[in-house]
Amino acid sequence: MSLDPSTIGRFKVLGTLGSGAMGTVYLAEDPLLKRALAIKVVREGTGDAEVLLRFKREAEISARLNHPNAITVFDVGEVPDLGPYLVMEYVEGESLSDRIRRGSLDPDEVVGLLIQAADALAAVHGLGILHRDIKPDNFMVAKDGRLKLMDFGIARGDQGRLTTSSAFLGTPAYAAPEVLNGARATAASDQWALVLTAFEMLTGTLPFAADSVGATLYRIAHEPPVWPPEFNPDLAAVFGKALDKDPGKRFADLTAFLRALIEALPLEPVRRVAHLAQLDSTAPVKATGTLRIERMVPAAAQNRWLWGGGVLIAALGLGFFIFRSEPSRVLSIESKPGGAEVFLDGTSLGRTPLRQVVVKGKADLLRLEKPDFLPLAYHLKAEDKDLALRLQPAPFHVQVASEPAGAEIFLDGEPKGRTPAAIEIPGEGSHQLRLDLEGYQSWLVVPERRKPLPDPIHLQKHRGKKGSGDGKIRKFFKGIFQ
Repeated sequence: MSLDPSTIGRFKVLGTLGSGAMGTVYLAEDPLLKRALAIKVVREGTGDAEVLLRFKREAEISARLNHPNAITVFDVGEVPDLGPYLVMEYVEGESLSDRIRRGSLDPDEVVGLLIQAADALAAVHGLGILHRDIKPDNFMVAKDGRLKLMDFGIARGDQGRLTTSSAFLGTPAYAAPEVLNGARATAASDQWALVLTAFEMLTGTLPFAADSVGATLYRIAHEPPVWPPEFNPDLAAVFGKALDKDPGKRFADLTAFLRALIEALPLEPVRRVAHLAQLDSTAPVKATGTLRIERMVPAAAQNRWLWGGGVLIAALGLGFFIFRSEPSRVLSIESKPGGAEVFLDGTSLGRTPLRQVVVKGKADLLRLEKPDFLPLAYHLKAEDKDLALRLQPAPFHVQVASEPAGAEIFLDGEPKGRTPAAIEIPGEGSHQLRLDLEGYQSWLVVPERRKPLPDPIHLQKHRGKKGSGDGKIRKFFKGIFQ
């Protein structure tokens, strides 16, 4: 096509989000629901019938996945003279690869994003599916910090052979050595790719990078990883185990890898505890139902797809899907003032502001605690996403002693006893404390938290009335001048 379309199906095209060797992604609007969408269209001549089948399956997978860290697919179709298209959720943000190119990521940010990525990948694997194309290009980072896994590879056309097209050059760098050596891809090969993504997030480089695709593939299959200068030895040990050529010697799963990574990274203690708590809160994926899938693709086509990096249901010969029994979601939690420690059902998540908090299953009670403020309890609602919670200042006490003792104490005009005494001051607003004692001047103060009063408060006597001697002196001078 020489010109971009003005509409695709019933959707109005607003602009182009990006394009590559296989097709174009458009920004569009649903005229009925008035929401922004992304529409992926495959270029002409890329096997429309096969691609449409893959699109349909991607839509089916998305509908069943229903995960907060995976792109949602809304519709699939085909337009004459345009070809197959896929209508997806539009994420306002940038790809993870673009985020990496902008500069190094803070370790705390890296861990927050990786926990989301691992959760999404676990959900995909829970469906009995291999993603096969995990890399920074296939993650979106929304402006609110949420990570989205996208592009299950179904719309990539025939990639059965290594080529030198720009559409394929990015994928070999993330291929697992066992796959390059002819073994069947497994969940471990997806995990390998996410480990490489984690390494790139932290360093901006890849440990098997080379000047050509062939050299890169050789290094992945036969050579040890290369660390950047002054790479932390603890991190080298973690990544060395995660990138072992033998899948059996790697970490058992992504949770184990992330736990070791969190321990090795230079994180503040409170953030390390919060990330580990979030990691431990992830629920296992359980089978709760089955779905029969008809075998729709010829064996020859399936064999071509084994190298394609796609989500291949028929190629894997699966007869069922596994569903997540406990859905998760991502929250942002802020408090006013900030710095409150957040507990979710008794487990510490860290201090506010918190981003990218993955809430699992039946998680219910948030509790915020901050010195000098009343604890706040909040029961999560299904619609909660961005929480801004206001803390109320706690009351405080002041010790009031006077010299002489026995002064009457008034707080905002209300009597509170006599000195010495401990007086409770409300946390909200400012308040006036007054001491009254006959024959002495009133003493006033606005109490402040953590600022003790003088001990004791020395009351000042009233100035006495002018005495009789003063009267005699005045009469004497009056008589002189009369």
